[in-house]
Amino acid sequence: MRTSKRLGLKGVLGGAGVAAGTMLFAAAAWACTNLSTLNLSNATGAPGSQVTVTGSSFTPSAAGQVAPPVVLHFNSLTGPALATTHTNAAGDITATFTVPQAQPGDYVIVATQTTAKGTPEFGTPARASLVIPGPSSAGAAQPATASLSSSAPATGSGGILGWAIGLGAGGLALFGAGIGAVAAQARRRKVPATAPVRKD
Repeated sequence: MRTSKRLGLKGVLGGAGVAAGTMLFAAAAWACTNLSTLNLSNATGAPGSQVTVTGSSFTPSAAGQVAPPVVLHFNSLTGPALATTHTNAAGDITATFTVPQAQPGDYVIVATQTTAKGTPEFGTPARASLVIPGPSSAGAAQPATASLSSSAPATGSGGILGWAIGLGAGGLALFGAGIGAVAAQARRRKVPATAPVRKD
């Protein structure tokens, strides 16, 4: 009876370990996937100013075949189109757009590339932050310090990756706790039972 219980617990822990390893592998595979990226020459731009955009890991144009164009949108997937460009053979892009008239605040430039069927190309859209300053700092453009990678879901790029990594870490923690419980149970079994003291 004890043997069957012990084997059952080990089977559960083994299954948890396999699940944790699978989740970690999936998270690592997702992290290694090439997602489209977008970089701005200036992270801050007043309305009417020019900003140069560079990007990478879009669907490249093959020899004799032009890939679908990459369109830069203002502040959403369907926002006003600021510029349209094409990729080179490496999947890189370069374009320049004029910052539109908008209230001071934080905005996002979204680069989309759509297949002939109307679906997003793999790894797109790509996003980069743009700040439109207030009147007091309108002339102070700052170099861009970071770019935002993209993922196919339009709601954000890090959500799924963070979820997968967190799930894998949780599985490993659960697996470790199970091993600790089995070890503690084994130690308790090895302690000899104290013989009862006879009272004459």
